[in-house]
Amino acid sequence: MSEYVAANGQEMTEAMIDRWCDAYEQGEFPAGERTVGDVVAGRPPLSAEKTVTLTIKIPVGMKAALVKKAKEKGKTASGYTREIIAEDLMTIA
Repeated sequence: MSEYVAANGQEMTEAMIDRWCDAYEQGEFPAGERTVGDVVAGRPPLSAEKTVTLTIKIPVGMKAALVKKAKEKGKTASGYTREIIAEDLMTIA
């Protein structure tokens, strides 16, 4: 059985996760869990940092390939592009 450790140090097992999933699928909170606030409609922010728009020009074929690859990964073209840029910048650091 796999075990995981959360950021707060709590150890979790597959069995615990399965129980939580079962409760959530029934629309209930697992035993001992509680809500920490109201449900907020809308998309969460992209970053804790302020975001800006970056405009670039790329060939039509490159955009089509980018959109196709993003869809294959279940992402938007913008999200996929941000991911690619972030990964590249991490290699520089």
